[in-house]
Amino acid sequence: MPVDTRVSLFKLEVFELVVSLGGVTAAADHMGVAQPVVSAHIRSLEGRMGTSLFYREGRKLHLTEAGRAVHAWAEDMLRRTRELSRDLDSVSDGLQGSVVIGASMSIGSYRLAPILAGFLPTHPAVDVRVDVLPAAQCIEDTESGENDFSIVVIQPPEPTHTLTTVQIATERLVLVAPPDDSPEPAVITPDLLPKLDYVEAQKGSLRRSFTDRMLGSVGVKERHVIVELGHPEAMKQMVASGVGVCWLFESAVRHDLENQSLKEVHVEGVDILGPIFLVHRTDKFFSALHRSLIEQLTDQLSQH
Repeated sequence: MPVDTRVSLFKLEVFELVVSLGGVTAAADHMGVAQPVVSAHIRSLEGRMGTSLFYREGRKLHLTEAGRAVHAWAEDMLRRTRELSRDLDSVSDGLQGSVVIGASMSIGSYRLAPILAGFLPTHPAVDVRVDVLPAAQCIEDTESGENDFSIVVIQPPEPTHTLTTVQIATERLVLVAPPDDSPEPAVITPDLLPKLDYVEAQKGSLRRSFTDRMLGSVGVKERHVIVELGHPEAMKQMVASGVGVCWLFESAVRHDLENQSLKEVHVEGVDILGPIFLVHRTDKFFSALHRSLIEQLTDQLSQH
């Protein structure tokens, strides 16, 4: 039977909550309503679609084959609605509106703040939100429409028909060690790298995969990793405490090297540059505000 197109976005939001939270009760608790209210919305949506969306196994709800198709459609509709809401705010001359940026840990923590601090005084009617997350999560949020675009460092996502990736800058990785009494940077040869103790990002993360790959290119196949951490601030603290050495982006350690709470270690013949990427949906509409901000981000990130 043909689909009844008189479906409200709110019903799609309720349906998405039931799927993402794993049940009607969890969705009702999240919304702060009674369970029968959520059940009524689901029954109404099933009536509009002319098919059952869920089946039950024990106490668990599962999507039917039709339910999976409706869920994919609902996700796309809700993503486009979120994007449209932001786009309508910023279709004028770029001096007002809102923008959501996904930023990987080092970029979001150390590079974006000074750039935005220069951008916002000339755009006082603009609302900016930066979600600082692991690069993989930023890219996932870009694809789902949770953010307008992402700025991530290290490694681009696998090519897809939905995402566009452009390298806009690079950032140098610096090997840092605990401070000592010498004011000069330490210098070592590459053959010593496998013998050091390391503080690292989690195994399997884009950050860790990149470092392993770059060091592998200079012959370092195995390393002794003492501890794995999720944020550069925690990694710096571990290094400063004497646990081991760590490869970190220059912007993340610039002040630490200046105040001598960390010490740079030069590796002869080894210079590692991490690429910085702009990631956005291929079909993304960029307003005047988006274009202006992306231009400023690209210009200033590429200057370092």
